[in-house]
Amino acid sequence: MPSKSSVTNQTLDRGLRALEFIAESGEAPSIDELATALGLHRSITYRLVRTLEDHGLTTRDGAGRCHPAHRLTVLARGVDSSVQAAARPEIERLADVLGLTAFVAVAAGVDAITIDSAEPLRADTVIGYRPGTRHPLHSGAPGLALLAGGPALVGERAEVAEARRRGWAQSTGEVVAGLGSLSTWVPGPNGAPVAAVACLFLGDSPPSHERAVDELRDSARSIGARLAAARA
Repeated sequence: MPSKSSVTNQTLDRGLRALEFIAESGEAPSIDELATALGLHRSITYRLVRTLEDHGLTTRDGAGRCHPAHRLTVLARGVDSSVQAAARPEIERLADVLGLTAFVAVAAGVDAITIDSAEPLRADTVIGYRPGTRHPLHSGAPGLALLAGGPALVGERAEVAEARRRGWAQSTGEVVAGLGSLSTWVPGPNGAPVAAVACLFLGDSPPSHERAVDELRDSARSIGARLAAARA
């Protein structure tokens, strides 16, 4: 018979996997779809979702599909509130001047996690990107930028070395099909990256690519300066 701790760990693991799947899915899954993805019985999956709902981490719409909920935003912002506070004015400015959704991400273990985002006030197409969204560091422009801001590692992707050389990273379709991102890193006091600032676009390249790169790099410098001033 399994010990109480092993049962508890298994339940926690299932709940976290369910939450990750819901947060990262391009389309909100139903209970049945979530159960299939996790390889669990529907009744077990239902209980996991109800528990996540009780904690404000997920919610279901009228069709019974599961969506990330408000509590995830609170948890994401708690990763580093000083970075979020320093970055907020800059991602709002970026969204406005570029007409693209802008966001800031930090490294969390082997993943990059979005801690805040801003959407343009005036744009024909707006791409939503929720705080709490996470993806592996080795894929997607923000992750590549966070790696590029650090020392070279054995076996790293050629794209990381290229981003380190030119000062910014770009990817298309690595996190969400058809969606691209452009990003650069924010250096901390010791030179190591503390965050990545990025923008999203449809297709292979953002409008006014050179301007987008310049604006991102300006924002990264501004965020770094605000962090340094706050810590002085």
